[in-house]
Amino acid sequence: MDVGTGTGRMIELFGRGADQAIGIDRSSKCSSPASSWRRRTTSSLRQGDMYALPLADESADTIIIHQVLHYALAGRGDRGAARVLAPRGRLLVVDFAARQREETLRASDAHIRLGFDDESMAAWFRAGGVTIDHVENLEGGQLTVTLWRGSKASVPQSERRRAAA
Repeated sequence: MDVGTGTGRMIELFGRGADQAIGIDRSSKCSSPASSWRRRTTSSLRQGDMYALPLADESADTIIIHQVLHYALAGRGDRGAARVLAPRGRLLVVDFAARQREETLRASDAHIRLGFDDESMAAWFRAGGVTIDHVENLEGGQLTVTLWRGSKASVPQSERRRAAA
């Protein structure tokens, strides 16, 4: 699943081996994935809100959130992804590292958040039961892009709830 899919490019790049791929975007004007991708797999695009993803609990094996969280309200973007990520599922977040350029990014680009540091992202992952296993900084230009990858605990959410009760 690609949250904030936009053009569907992340589905096209990362979903090559998938049996099914779903792109979720709040805009009804998001573009469909390339036709060659659609011939190789079952893919769909759905209009939806990343704060309330239109999928069942623990139904996604892999979730990609690419260049979306800097538009998200603090503390809200993780709830939907954590809920739908299956046990042993993988989460990849690609976004800006913490930075300074507030005047440009807030005013002209409508960024709500100004990037993320590793500690904040690790806490965000942990809150959803996901452990980060890889961090990579892609430096170049004026902004650094960071990839945070993790996997969810192997115990299903329903069993974690019962154990906590």
